[in-house]
Amino acid sequence: MTGELTTLFEGREVRVIERDGEPWFPLFDLAAAWGVDRKTPGNLVDRNKELFAGMFHSDGDVTYHDVNERGLYVLMGKISADRLKNPEAKAAMIRFQRWVPELIQKYRKREIVQQPSTPCIADELQKAKMLATGTGGNLTAFQKIALEKCGMGDYAPALDATPTLVHGEPGWHNATQLGEMAGLTAEQVNAYLYNKAFQYREGKIWRLNPTGEMHGKEYVYEATSGHREIRIRWRESILYASGLKRPIDESQLALPARA
Repeated sequence: MTGELTTLFEGREVRVIERDGEPWFPLFDLAAAWGVDRKTPGNLVDRNKELFAGMFHSDGDVTYHDVNERGLYVLMGKISADRLKNPEAKAAMIRFQRWVPELIQKYRKREIVQQPSTPCIADELQKAKMLATGTGGNLTAFQKIALEKCGMGDYAPALDATPTLVHGEPGWHNATQLGEMAGLTAEQVNAYLYNKAFQYREGKIWRLNPTGEMHGKEYVYEATSGHREIRIRWRESILYASGLKRPIDESQLALPARA
């Protein structure tokens, strides 16, 4: 039997997938709870396959989808709080390590709630974004389909109240414009938002982390040459949420290595 139960860690959903009476934990949920790049847990499993043997599970093309209880503790050991450069992620990891025994206890006592059998909205919204980017289609339309698929169609009208994001739209700013507000270069802004876990780099392209989605939006930019790529527009709120309006440590401005 495979069922999903859900609980919250500081407002972030952490699912528990039950297989043969034992708990398994989705890597995407763990990355979001810890405030690290969503690829980090999977990359660690990939680099330590022998260590994680028998501790991870995958479905089809979704590699290293989740880990069991033992794998969770090994993973937390590999993503040591002492190695995390982002102080917010480091603090979140420490809090999670203190909290997770309570989660396991609640699971054992069946005190966490059974999740509906409908697809996870976070996964479906991610698919919607991928399809809109890949096809050049309307993101809002794909998001409405995701909501309907997850039985949340009542929320779809709210998407119509959100203005469509276009290149140069007032109220949204690119990294260069944010830099002008904060006295930094665009590269320094991108490096800082990366180090604060608001965005991550996919090759040469910047993408939003879950925390970044609260203050930014991805859109497809098309050059006059016909070249298309994903770019990010930010609301001014990112300046305050990230601390760009306050003095910044120089170490937070170092550019990450490209994948």
